[in-house]
Amino acid sequence: VYRILFLLFAEARGLVPLWHPVYRESYSLESLRTLAEHPQVVGLWEALRAIARLAHAGCRAGDLRVTPFNGRLFAPARTPLAERGGLDDGAARHAILAISTRPSRDGGGRERIAYRDLGVEQLGAVYETLLDYEPRIETNSRSTKPFPESVTLVRGSGARKATGSFYTPQPIAHYLIRRTLGPLVQQATPERILQLRIVDPAMGSGAFLVAACHYLAEAYEAALIRTGSCAATDFGDAERLVARRTIAERCLYGVDLNPMAVQLARLSLWLATLAADRPLTFLDHHLQSGDSLLGAWLANLVQKPTRRKRRQPTDRPSLPLFQDNDLGEALRAALPIRFALEEGPDDTLEQVRAKERALAGLARRDAVLSKWKRVADLWCAPWFATPDRPVPASAFASLADLVLGSTGQLARQIADEYLAAAAAIASRHCLFHWELEFPEVFFGPDGTRLPAGGFDAVIGNPPWDMIRADTGSADQRSRSRTDVSRLLRFSRDAGVYRVQSSGHGNRYQLFLERSIALTKTGGRIGLVLPSGLLSDFGSGSLRKRLFESCDVDAIVGFENHQSVFPVHRSLRFVLMTAFRGTPTQSIACRLGERDPAVLEAAGEESATSSPWFQVHLSRALLKRLSGDDLAIPDIRSPLDLAIVERAAMLFAPLGSCDGWNIRFGRELNATDDRGRFKPPGLGLPVVEGKQVEPFTVNLQSVRYSVGSRDSRRRLPQGRYEHPRLAYRDVASATNRLTLIAAILPAGCVSTHTVFCLRTALPLRDQHFLCGLFNSFVVNYLARLRVTTHVTTAIVEGLPIPKATEKPSVYRELSALARLLGRRFDPVSAARLQAVVASLYQLSEAEFEHVLGTFPLVPAGVRAAALGAYATVARR
Repeated sequence: VYRILFLLFAEARGLVPLWHPVYRESYSLESLRTLAEHPQVVGLWEALRAIARLAHAGCRAGDLRVTPFNGRLFAPARTPLAERGGLDDGAARHAILAISTRPSRDGGGRERIAYRDLGVEQLGAVYETLLDYEPRIETNSRSTKPFPESVTLVRGSGARKATGSFYTPQPIAHYLIRRTLGPLVQQATPERILQLRIVDPAMGSGAFLVAACHYLAEAYEAALIRTGSCAATDFGDAERLVARRTIAERCLYGVDLNPMAVQLARLSLWLATLAADRPLTFLDHHLQSGDSLLGAWLANLVQKPTRRKRRQPTDRPSLPLFQDNDLGEALRAALPIRFALEEGPDDTLEQVRAKERALAGLARRDAVLSKWKRVADLWCAPWFATPDRPVPASAFASLADLVLGSTGQLARQIADEYLAAAAAIASRHCLFHWELEFPEVFFGPDGTRLPAGGFDAVIGNPPWDMIRADTGSADQRSRSRTDVSRLLRFSRDAGVYRVQSSGHGNRYQLFLERSIALTKTGGRIGLVLPSGLLSDFGSGSLRKRLFESCDVDAIVGFENHQSVFPVHRSLRFVLMTAFRGTPTQSIACRLGERDPAVLEAAGEESATSSPWFQVHLSRALLKRLSGDDLAIPDIRSPLDLAIVERAAMLFAPLGSCDGWNIRFGRELNATDDRGRFKPPGLGLPVVEGKQVEPFTVNLQSVRYSVGSRDSRRRLPQGRYEHPRLAYRDVASATNRLTLIAAILPAGCVSTHTVFCLRTALPLRDQHFLCGLFNSFVVNYLARLRVTTHVTTAIVEGLPIPKATEKPSVYRELSALARLLGRRFDPVSAARLQAVVASLYQLSEAEFEHVLGTFPLVPAGVRAAALGAYATVARR
């Protein structure tokens, strides 16, 4: 498929000699496409193989010259099955027509696809589509062919959805490239631009790398002209092509777990740098297949792979790590070759072949750097070993000595078993040790660690999925459960990651922490991430780490209503850019966007001075609003910011020592306690979230009851014997309010979809808080952080007035809430809303703005609240 795509593009761009009749009529995809239009055509598969051989080897025959396309794409050694076996001409015909034609717009047959403008966007669509299929080998026992096995693609593999792997639309990729790389190239010399090292640790089909290639090449041209190295008229298309090839080979790095993605990314960059008279750009030294998240830092290798406290992964000791083996020597041997791969020319096939041989030499099993990779594999192996094939942590030092050429203390047979198990683990889990795979990024030519080692920029759209084993087929789930448990154990206990210690594992959190570790001081980070980064309680430690080690300068937030990514439309995501090395003090934000086209208007000026960003959130404000959690609220306008800042100055957080200092928690769990549930009427009513309505609890619709003995056992201190403030956990998009609260009557219990007050408070205080919770103003403040769940961290962080601050208002709100709990009265309801707005010192315009954020609330209800406000304001 990739060969056909590439050749169709090359032919459309005139990069192969279509002008020559021999080539055009016998070796072009155009000629095969014409033949494939005839149903009974024969020889298509052999013709495809002949074209591939010609593309790989090239030729000179008279006036016909075919420049060879080097690299893995056409190399026979990379496709041994295709070289040995045959393909049915009917299947070859189907493939050629499917790739080169499409249904015509008028519905009359098929029309040819114009491949001249094929780019990374189209290849990204190919990548996403192929991820939806799972290859399976099927054997036909009745077949008389030499190879009775066949490969079938089965739709519904779930890989794309399960891994959160999606092609990134170009407006998003281009924006992140501009904002991430812009500060690195402004006023930079041409030489400095060519020294930049940019990596995408989850590159997919290469959208970010291609965008970076074009952006850096343009910056390089501008720098040459600015410094007087050349005139604008001296830089034409040929020079721009050379610039892109140089940038791709020297500056761009990429890693992906999926080998197919690596092939597509390589193809994408080839299309961006393809020249008619030169071989394909050499990229194998910088584009690698592996798991960006699984691997050891060299600092880890000085200790046994046992559970340890979290520590800074970049606090690396001096070398050597083992007394008899000097890693510095290995680096000094490998680094000149790595630098030569980058800086040496690739203008001829011979030069490219020499680079391929040099890279293969570095990867040989007996090469000294390869031995150190095996040592790093050994360090990781105990975390992933199975009982039937153990790799004991206690054997690490002895096994490492063996690998590095010394005499180990283990019996050879036992050592060989451990080494084989470690090699199998490294292969299965695609272990990737960044400092050993790309040593030139972290070390100088003499093998010493660079003072500011690391990448100049980390870019990309890493997977967003939870680390779990509940997707895919039954076989896939079964195979992955053990892998998932070991991955979680590795990320939390090995010491490779600093803040991943508890809660649900999420790959985007691991990718962000790894990106921080990979970026050099003064470097840039630009990532697409789920909005959970901004406010999820489980991301609090990561946010703190991010804000302490990076200056997050800009965040753009999107809602997925237009299906920017093929996931649920309620999902939100953010584009984050940051400088590595200095703490965050203020963040420029633009939140609530839906159409990526808005990004085209974002300039490259500093985010702190750009009017395109609507609000600037100080770290001090985040601290006041959510304490050490540092959650970023969904503030979308200067008016929102003014309201929030005033509320934070007026009142302390509900759960703070300066505030009410109260706590909420769950009571029963509908799943864990289901065995204790009885039909309604046979015990204490069990209240679920859907039975909690503003100010009231609908006990008539309860589905379960539970015995008082079980309740006493599960709820200490007779908590259910007293009325208590409660609110719903789940915030549904169809609910008028987000925070829905009521007083839970004595003599009933609640499930995990309800949070109940655990702190003893007088009932009058609880009514006061109930009135505030059900107000539009407090709901507005809560919505700035809520996604789907109203967590205790969110509620306990809300700025809530204390009863002593305005006693008369306290008494009125308590009375109104108590009345509304007995019967609904629209006048009292409007009065309550107005009193709360006045308590928070909102102007009439601000209160109208707040009311406008509740579109599901009837207009009459909102108008009544605004009318009541006028009366309260005159008081």
